[in-house]
Formats: sequence, structure tokens, C-alpha cells
Amino acid sequence: MNGPQFHGSIHGSQIAIGNHDVSQSQRLSASRGIGDLAEAVAALLDALELLGLRADDERGVRQDAEAALDEAARQEPDVGRLRRLLERIRIVLVPVAAGATAGVTAGVNSGTAQLAQSLLTDLQQALP
Repeated sequence: MNGPQFHGSIHGSQIAIGNHDVSQSQRLSASRGIGDLAEAVAALLDALELLGLRADDERGVRQDAEAALDEAARQEPDVGRLRRLLERIRIVLVPVAAGATAGVTAGVNSGTAQLAQSLLTDLQQALP
């Protein structure tokens, strides 16, 4: 069989085959998953004190999470802003979650590392 073959989901993909000049654009709908995202961020806020973050990191994550909840509640949430806020949260949580695979680093027990990993997974899956 000649031509392209796709194995797996290509939902949301843009594909141009055999074209010389291609211009594409894509509009993503923020409505899908915003409720899931808000739930994941709320769970993060509920568990934040259990993560044992430094005070300034905890404060930053809290501010970003609250800003993400505010953005998610808008009529038309800015998906780019949501992703930037969640990326800043991820940067703080990844070292904590890494304790689950690295055999627990200083100040991080396995329960904390697993909690951080679970929160990160939930946030990633809920991204619009």
C-alpha cells in the first residue's frame, strides 16, 4: 500500500502530504477538559502543604494554581496562559516527584514523592 499510514490516534493533528506550499492554522477549544483541569488544580491546592515545599516555592505554586483556577473559570480561557501557569507548577513539583524514582531525596519521603507524581499526572492529563 502506497501513501501515509497512521497507527494510533491522530486527533487534533494537521497533516499535509504532497504539497509544496502549505499554510495551516488550528484553533483549540478550551472547553474540553476545563472542568477536569479545575478539579486537578483544586486537588493540588488541597495537597500543597503535604508536599513539604520551601515557603517561597509553596507560595509561588499557590499563586500560579489560583491564577489557573481564575483563568479556567473565564468564559473563554486562554489555553496558552493555562499551560504557562501549569508549566511553572510542574517545574517546582518535578524534583519532588523524582524522589519516587530516585530513592527519596533529602526532605522528600516516598509518600510525598508519590503524591507529587500523582498530582503532576492529573494536571498533565487535564490540560486542554
